[in-house]
Amino acid sequence: MRYLKFIFLSYALLFSSGQVFAEGNHQYRYFTLQYHYQYIWPHRPALKLHAANPATSYEMQLGWKTSGALDWHHLYNLPTYGFGFYYSDLGNPDVLGQVRSGFLFMEFPLGKRFISESNLKFSLGLAHFNLYYDPDQNPENRFIGSPWNVHFNINYSRMYHLGDNIRLSPGVSFTHFSNGAYKKPNRGLNIFDVNVGLRYRFGNDQAGNIVPDTGIQQKQAEKQILFTTFSMGSMQRYIDDPIYMAWTLSFNHTINKGFRTRWGVGIDLFYDDRAKEQIRKMKEQTGYTDYSRLGGFASCDIVLNRLAVMLNLGTYLYYGYDPLNSIYKRVGLRYLTNSGLTGHMALKAHSGRAEYVEWGLGYGLRF
Repeated sequence: MRYLKFIFLSYALLFSSGQVFAEGNHQYRYFTLQYHYQYIWPHRPALKLHAANPATSYEMQLGWKTSGALDWHHLYNLPTYGFGFYYSDLGNPDVLGQVRSGFLFMEFPLGKRFISESNLKFSLGLAHFNLYYDPDQNPENRFIGSPWNVHFNINYSRMYHLGDNIRLSPGVSFTHFSNGAYKKPNRGLNIFDVNVGLRYRFGNDQAGNIVPDTGIQQKQAEKQILFTTFSMGSMQRYIDDPIYMAWTLSFNHTINKGFRTRWGVGIDLFYDDRAKEQIRKMKEQTGYTDYSRLGGFASCDIVLNRLAVMLNLGTYLYYGYDPLNSIYKRVGLRYLTNSGLTGHMALKAHSGRAEYVEWGLGYGLRF
């Protein structure tokens, strides 16, 4: 629980650091109320019975519309960002319970047509469930294994103008809840919904509030960065297993020829307590090479100023103890300061199955 709280707090600090909320970087503020009619996808047969009823949820958001004062504003068509609160009854108060979440979001305009515009919003937050798996009190809930979970949402909407300051935004969305495998069971919940929102804008978006594009593509020079990071996380493989710690030392060389992305390759050195425990059951004499793993990966960072979405696809080059799968993935957020200090939070997974959430610190050497 404390681990997931730390992850979300760190993400919130990274999101709000620097000049993100500085005066002059946004055109206006807005407030949104949103209603969702939800279908919980029974991705496991056992969930079909407990997700028979539709769920309803409510959402509140406070957001800022960027002004173009920073280079990345124009690259992403003047997006909005902010924070919000989410509630869902999950359609089954006896087994699934209710969920409440605080989240941060970023919404990207996709284009305008006549009196409406399309938007794509990504949200990430920390969710609390009042009911979760308990072998005595709630044994049928084998989908949520802990009270605190990660909340991820992607929402597509069409926004219609109902005057100067009011917008109506019908849309569709997908929501996922899970704890990153730090506490089993962790089958998670996947929710699809249709929704409608009502947005009120404070102030106005007159042309004078928008900083014109100054040709940022011409200012961007090719950069290479070598990221060296040490990260750690916790995991549980099966119900009633102990909590195991995992550590990773990573080297990631990236090249940035544009402004939006960094591409690269890297090497991971993995070590975890569970592998050590399992290998000692099979061998009387063991060493670090027996329960360590070496992986090579390709990387892509989608850059949003100092923050980046981190996407890795790797394979194990050496392992003393068989992994879940020879291919692994890492998806998360990376933050790079002007001084070169870097931090990241990411989910490591095999074939769609979460292994653990890792958080890391390191240094990015520019050359």
